Amino acid sequence: MDSTLTVQRLTEIGLSKYEASAYLALLGHDDSTAVEVADRACVPRQRIYDVLISLRDKGLIIISAGRPARHVSRPPGIALPAMYQARLRAQAQENERIARIVEQLVPQLEAPGNGSELLDRIMRAAAENIGGF
Repeated sequence: MDSTLTVQRLTEIGLSKYEASAYLALLGHDDSTAVEVADRACVPRQRIYDVLISLRDKGLIIISAGRPARHVSRPPGIALPAMYQARLRAQAQENERIARIVEQLVPQLEAPGNGSELLDRIMRAAAENIGGF
């Protein structure tokens, strides 16, 4: 497996370079401490904890409680499609939010007295000035 290419492909689907490297470092290992993952992934130790939490939040790894905490990757065949589905749901929610704003905003902007007359006068004046050259 070409890890450089794989890291690049994982960044294309929304992981940071550190997240992609850490996820790959966990694949094929039973469980690992944060320090072990940082060393294998070449991720700075001061960043690895945030990276691992982000991977957990994206559903790519499981963090077991304990001292030290242990980290294990979820199988790519389960984790990556689940991450994709979560992204689709988030995008759908964002699209619905924007649609609601547009539905409210259009009537407000088209209502008389909201300044649209001023915009019309400015546009007419600009058109007259351009035509005068």
